[in-house]
Amino acid sequence: MDDHAGGAGHVPMPERDEELALRSQRGDSGAYAELVRRHRRAVHAVARGILGSAEEAEDATQESFLRAYRGLRTYNGHHAFARWMRRITVNCAISRLREQRRERGHLQTLSTADNPKHGPDPADRVATAEAVQSIRAAVRHLPLRQGLAFVLFHIEGMSLAETAQAMGCSVNAIKVQLHRARRALARRLADRVEQE
Repeated sequence: MDDHAGGAGHVPMPERDEELALRSQRGDSGAYAELVRRHRRAVHAVARGILGSAEEAEDATQESFLRAYRGLRTYNGHHAFARWMRRITVNCAISRLREQRRERGHLQTLSTADNPKHGPDPADRVATAEAVQSIRAAVRHLPLRQGLAFVLFHIEGMSLAETAQAMGCSVNAIKVQLHRARRALARRLADRVEQE
């Protein structure tokens, strides 16, 4: 890539992800390495948001890229590679959550709330930390799809369309899952307040 600006015709621009993916399909390992470099941070963030653990997220990240590499032949370039990769990551994380649920009997989902916002008053920080812990505990008791929709939409900040794409269902189905999750969380948190 020693083309200099000012050369005639085409000045090489960074290749689009979709072009790199298609080159990877043809056996170009350097192209796939570039895709991993570009998307590693985003994949890890999604995995961590779902799994709640940096170590689990690291394992899920590696597994997601391995699954993507094995499944490259199914990628047709019509959809954004990032979107395709996110779907694989979510599926990988869901598999890990199911394993955790079988092993531990509960979901571990929220990690992004580990560090409460710094308030000016220590009492405010304690109250915030307690609220975060209550929400985390409540989300662990949601059914898998409700909990996942809640994490992807509210914690990861995905849009409704992105959440639907990641979970392989319609936007309306996501709205239903989020509505049910919010109602269940409100009930569980209200019961907890009454018990205190």
